Amino acid sequence: MSKQTLILLYGGRSAEREVSVLSAESVMRAVDYNAFEVKTYFITQSGDFIKTQEFIETPGDDEKLMTNDTVEASQAIKPSDIYEEDAVVFPVLHGPMGEDGSIQGFLETLKLPYVGTNVLSSSVAMDKIMTKRILEVAGVPQVAYTGYIEGEDLEAAVAETLEKLTFPVFVKPANMGSSVGISKAENESELRSAIDLALKYDSRILIEQGVVAREIEVG
Repeated sequence: MSKQTLILLYGGRSAEREVSVLSAESVMRAVDYNAFEVKTYFITQSGDFIKTQEFIETPGDDEKLMTNDTVEASQAIKPSDIYEEDAVVFPVLHGPMGEDGSIQGFLETLKLPYVGTNVLSSSVAMDKIMTKRILEVAGVPQVAYTGYIEGEDLEAAVAETLEKLTFPVFVKPANMGSSVGISKAENESELRSAIDLALKYDSRILIEQGVVAREIEVG
């Protein structure tokens, strides 16, 4: 029986690229190699696509994917060169340029089927502020929140947070994951410091009410 080609995209331009590599290594070991052969492409921090490895059987536990430390810029290919007829893409990318609809739109342009949600769903779900607004309109219960967008009145945003929320609060870059740039603030001083940290990763900041609750991870 002929095998279908599964293309793994990993790395990427966001601050979550190292997490992406670990995720891709987990995926490459979980693949059913009776049905698929795997080809991997590393996306560098500058956005170059580099073909790295191929697997026709389950890699050993010590097998690692190639990253910035083991690839050279001269190996870069045209992004469209990843196209293969009848292949399917598994974009194991985290954060901006990976989960926000960007890579999904690129793959749809190439007419390559891929694992995951479409452009619109990816874009909306990536932005935590937009997600919460949609949940609000839909009447889905959620914790109270405020937001801050870089360039707006910071003092007004802090005042709104102090009025609507109680400490502790959690401050998050709206378009990041893997807990990158997230802080817990117990007072106004920590809130301001947390906003400064989050702004290093995104211009849109979500501030959520802290709650004591059971945590459930889906993945």
